[in-house]
Amino acid sequence: MKKSRLMKILVEGRPEFLAKWTDAIEKASIVSVDRAPSTGLVMLKTRDSVSNQPFYMGEVLVTECSVSLDQHSGIGIVMGDDPVRSYQIAVIDAAMNAKLPITNQLLIELEFEEAYIQQKVKEEAARIAKTKVQFDTMEDYNAKS
Repeated sequence: MKKSRLMKILVEGRPEFLAKWTDAIEKASIVSVDRAPSTGLVMLKTRDSVSNQPFYMGEVLVTECSVSLDQHSGIGIVMGDDPVRSYQIAVIDAAMNAKLPITNQLLIELEFEEAYIQQKVKEEAARIAKTKVQFDTMEDYNAKS
């Protein structure tokens, strides 16, 4: 699994999913905290929609953490002030980097968590679509009067 896909699932996943796997990894091996969760500011890079040129929109508050597990490091960075989540992501990232035996089952459950996230996104899109104004209907009404 690519790192970007893994991080997307971990950042958007349910808190109980992260807690379950963090506990399992901590029981399977020794986790040492290299850098405790701390907040900081990073510049948010985006693209101008007209010229398609990159620019920095502003600063975003993030929480970052770094851990080690069997001489493999892991980092967790999340938007906002969430030290627990950044630690949990760092632990799971370190376990994936160390290729612990427990990660075989984790990969399977990550697939299910990704499907759950996609289902939630679809449900939210459906709720938003219900509130969409149909301007063509309004146009037909005005044309008849």
